[in-house]
Amino acid sequence: MSGASGMQMGTDARPNVLPVKKASGPGFLGPQYNPADEMLPPASIGVKRGGDLNDVLGAVKGVIYYGDMMGFGEASSGFTRGMPGLRPLGVNYFVNSGLTCSNGATMWEYVQTIPTGSALGEKVKQAIRGVGLPQLRGMAPGILEDAESALNPFPVINAVVGSGYPQCRLVKKKVGDFDGKIYNVDGVMLVDPEGLIGSGDGPYYQERWIQDREVTGSNRPGEEDDEHYARSDPIQLAYDEWDKAPKTHGENGCILDIKATPPSAKLVEPSFCPAARATGAATSATTGAAAKGPVKKQGFEDYRHPMQKMLSLSVAAISVIALIAFWATKPRK
Repeated sequence: MSGASGMQMGTDARPNVLPVKKASGPGFLGPQYNPADEMLPPASIGVKRGGDLNDVLGAVKGVIYYGDMMGFGEASSGFTRGMPGLRPLGVNYFVNSGLTCSNGATMWEYVQTIPTGSALGEKVKQAIRGVGLPQLRGMAPGILEDAESALNPFPVINAVVGSGYPQCRLVKKKVGDFDGKIYNVDGVMLVDPEGLIGSGDGPYYQERWIQDREVTGSNRPGEEDDEHYARSDPIQLAYDEWDKAPKTHGENGCILDIKATPPSAKLVEPSFCPAARATGAATSATTGAAAKGPVKKQGFEDYRHPMQKMLSLSVAAISVIALIAFWATKPRK
């Protein structure tokens, strides 16, 4: 062998050791979503300079409003109930993993950055619900959830000890922000444009092939089926088993030869596939006023402003510290 590019193991002459392809979609750095841009400024929620009772009340409501945004992501009392823009921040989306499923389809990862309220564990979640408070779905708990997900060693361990040859299943998931919007405040699309299901202002959904998992046992108290599935062990195949599996689907997840596939095969595919076969490419299944056209510059090349993102993260961190300091120094009766 003349070099590393010609290396092989025994008689295995595969060009690639793993079934990988170029990743697409929002990319591993995530979509162009800035939580600071999504929060309303003080003037938009009735906070203004002045000394009369209404001005003071507006300022108090403003403090509680931003406290709810940081802690709960919804109104925690009558002061902020009905105020605009009070919602959990974040985006749920699919990202192309670059791996190929055993059936030939591209495997995607479903990324959830909208807080679920599980930052402090299931017991605390149930305790908060028991006293009538909303779930912890604000920015601060969301940061904890993201940190917990990033520090979880099991995905890395599975990647190291796993075979890299996944078995997949087809799922339908909601994409976009909490309100179902798929564009940020600047009009840039937040999700992969192909195969969108929805119309107008949303909500929008997408169907993708993701890593199949072996679900065992029953749900924990208060646990949803999706949460149980996410913590289950991924199904990895040996290369020979993966290679021998019928490659019935194309990279876009659609059945390759629908006419030759008998109904008894019980093969499934995303709902955009009939239109994709008719046009020769994956299409959006949107109906009605489907906002602006697909934005193709939604890959890795879109993320050109790391300093702006660091500044926004710093502002968010300072806001959290200021809020904690405010409540810590508040006089107690």
